[in-house]
Amino acid sequence: MEQKVEFITQDANIFIYDKMDPKATTQILFSKIELLKKSPIFSPMILNLQEKGGHFWLIRESRIEGLLTVQSLSYNTSSSQWQANTASRYMLSVDKGWISNRHNPKTIEFNTLVQQTGGFIKVTEENAGTELPGLLKILSNDGYYTENRINPKIDEETKTKGYSDYHVRSVGHSFKLEPTTVTLPERILMALSCPLATQKTGEAKLMKDPVTALDGVTYERTSLLEQSPSFQEKIDFYPNIKLKTIINYVAATSLKPEEYLTKLKKVEFDILDPILLSKMDSPVLSPSGHSFEKNSIEQWIKSKQSDVPTWGSTLPIPDPVTNENIRGKPFIENINLKMFIQAWPSFYEQQQSTLSSPSYTIG
Repeated sequence: MEQKVEFITQDANIFIYDKMDPKATTQILFSKIELLKKSPIFSPMILNLQEKGGHFWLIRESRIEGLLTVQSLSYNTSSSQWQANTASRYMLSVDKGWISNRHNPKTIEFNTLVQQTGGFIKVTEENAGTELPGLLKILSNDGYYTENRINPKIDEETKTKGYSDYHVRSVGHSFKLEPTTVTLPERILMALSCPLATQKTGEAKLMKDPVTALDGVTYERTSLLEQSPSFQEKIDFYPNIKLKTIINYVAATSLKPEEYLTKLKKVEFDILDPILLSKMDSPVLSPSGHSFEKNSIEQWIKSKQSDVPTWGSTLPIPDPVTNENIRGKPFIENINLKMFIQAWPSFYEQQQSTLSSPSYTIG
């Protein structure tokens, strides 16, 4: 399916988001909560959920092909905080319709449930519109009401403040980054903004100095250190060099259209694995701050280990980009970069079409 696809049913217009990591999905939910709390239109709905309970939710494609996953937040009155709920995975069975199947797809339990219900029908763009009402009814019975879902309009874009490294103005003897307006699709915005800053201010802004914590989520450095002052770089978090570079390119809207497209074209190189020069699907972050495809860096480390005798197991293993020793150091899943890479093709194609128009100017 596309990044997000609208299906019009008798009950509601429903969007199915594409495959996403559960952590990335939760990040979107938390960020959306903070944004909607500031909206005069949607803030009553958020307040109602806090007071009366319920789920703030979305539907996405499951990482198991043909199944759908529902993820949600609910408000904990004891802690006065929103919390993530356990994800629910739904399967459209042949004999019993929509049923829950949370089993690992590699287990006997998963296959047994499939066999006991006559097999399952893969949900596609072609059949989702007719099959979704049944799932919505089940969800409604469990407290997942359609009015509380994340359901942006088709191709809805969010305006936010970005900061460009290419346009500065003098302030006394210093320089100040000039704010520019950037229009971004939802998933690009979520990939390039800090959830902590969004929760604090209610506004999603592009990060200036992104760093990634051990949980794989990227934050603005100052926001992360404000929350966790004892955190140390290369121990509790790593700099995210590729994401920072990408943000600088995406935010450079003070340039002329053709110059801006040239910057965006450079992103195509930044989403490549530095070792194999192929597009990354599962990027991980080295302590050096550079990102690599997971399988690629694993093979790199394995090859360096096989190059030395057993007694040399303490010899350094160089980072492919910086040559610093990465032996025994953990690689962090780069969730934000992965989210960006997934959303990038459609965004880039749209920008090429829009900015190539002779009458278009960035403003």
